[in-house]
Amino acid sequence: MRIPLLLALALLGGSSTGSAQTAVPSRAMQESDELYFAGQVGSAFETLNRHLTSDSTDYDALWRAARAAVVLGVAEERTGSQNEWLDPAIVLSERALALRPHGVDGLYWHGVAAGRRALNAKSDYAARLVQVVYDDAHAILALDSLHGGAHNMLGKLNYEVMSLSRVKRAMARLFMGNQALSDASWENARHHLTRAAELWPDYVLFHFDLAQFYRKRGPEEEAIRSFRRAIDLPTVHPIDVGLRADAQARLDGMTSR
Repeated sequence: MRIPLLLALALLGGSSTGSAQTAVPSRAMQESDELYFAGQVGSAFETLNRHLTSDSTDYDALWRAARAAVVLGVAEERTGSQNEWLDPAIVLSERALALRPHGVDGLYWHGVAAGRRALNAKSDYAARLVQVVYDDAHAILALDSLHGGAHNMLGKLNYEVMSLSRVKRAMARLFMGNQALSDASWENARHHLTRAAELWPDYVLFHFDLAQFYRKRGPEEEAIRSFRRAIDLPTVHPIDVGLRADAQARLDGMTSR
């Protein structure tokens, strides 16, 4: 069993995801942010990697490097190539958390990296990674209950677990049971995905994910409304163009019937 979790979540930006930006600590990180938001994610990662060779304990550089690594991993087509970025992303975010255990950015990108890596993991490892996502999201919400990214993490987690067949879900809960699997429900998915879109309404991804939920569970009118909202938003993050195109294609398929 594989758990397809948080596919597109990986393109949000740390503390810039909704709450106030943290102070930019160095020219290297300012440059990396500019490159990242310009879609030059590989160059952003290289800039951060060079910086970390001289300062390996820079928390802000570590979570940014994890962010870039996740994005680069998602862009790869082959599972092995994805993991070559996602595994380092987990390590980078763990290093950030070792420096600042309650750092929201470190927690966020640790959970994002774990969630995306779960897609390529075997059953036992996938279950552990799902629990990481659950724990990190709840840790963030304990610090900031209005963190839209954490709500989206939980919404997608619940959505993906509940999208498993009834048999696979039962087996996962029986043999690999943890709180993340036990607590999963469609109501939790709806609540957290809706809350994410309400809290951070300018994120293409959040409206896309909410539309996907309504497309699967109904009502269809809500799916159409959320897809249209995603299409109307401007590009901010590297995958927004692709997400809007995907939303348009899905919307066309729904409205042309």
